[in-house]
Amino acid sequence: MKILVIDDHPLFVEGISLVLKRLTGPVAITKTDSAQGAVDQLELDADFDLILLDLNMPGMGGLSLLKRFKVDELCIPVVIVSSEEKGQMIQQAFDWGAMGYIPKSHSANEILMAINSILEGELYVPQRVQALLDRLPVKQIAQSGISNKQYEVLELLASGYSNEQIATVLHRTEHTVKSHVSALFQILGAKNRTECVKIAEKRGLIRTAERL
Repeated sequence: MKILVIDDHPLFVEGISLVLKRLTGPVAITKTDSAQGAVDQLELDADFDLILLDLNMPGMGGLSLLKRFKVDELCIPVVIVSSEEKGQMIQQAFDWGAMGYIPKSHSANEILMAINSILEGELYVPQRVQALLDRLPVKQIAQSGISNKQYEVLELLASGYSNEQIATVLHRTEHTVKSHVSALFQILGAKNRTECVKIAEKRGLIRTAERL
């Protein structure tokens, strides 16, 4: 597994690198201390299974980098690992495609549990952070917010394809497909695949016939 860590705090980077080495299987970690460094690295090699990103960095911040990732339709799950506790900023990170939020105050075991959960395609939001988000004003989705690649996954999801089958058809890793499915759940407010497809049909994003 290849992981890109984007954080400007050397001690934290070294600490979380030791934690990541405890993940199952071989782990290769690439480190960069700035958003621009991450952009440069991804231009050289975008073959990562996971990105860990701090929100508060000098220069281009984490949110700006997330926005760039979404515009570029980067097919890599991005997880925020930060000490930021402003609900609005955290919500913006999710709006721009983050697949989870891990507080830097988490223990090593909690970080491992969170990352494994995200790699399985689940969104990770600690209860305390979710409470912050729940206090934010409810937003109405004016547009679907679904990227082209997420829409491709949605169509195959509606046709009954498994994550493994979708990965084969779209030439993506299964981790990437799981992250797209989780993003669709978040965007559409669904709890499972069946509900995701039903909501998409109700909103006119896909036709029932596409499932036949």
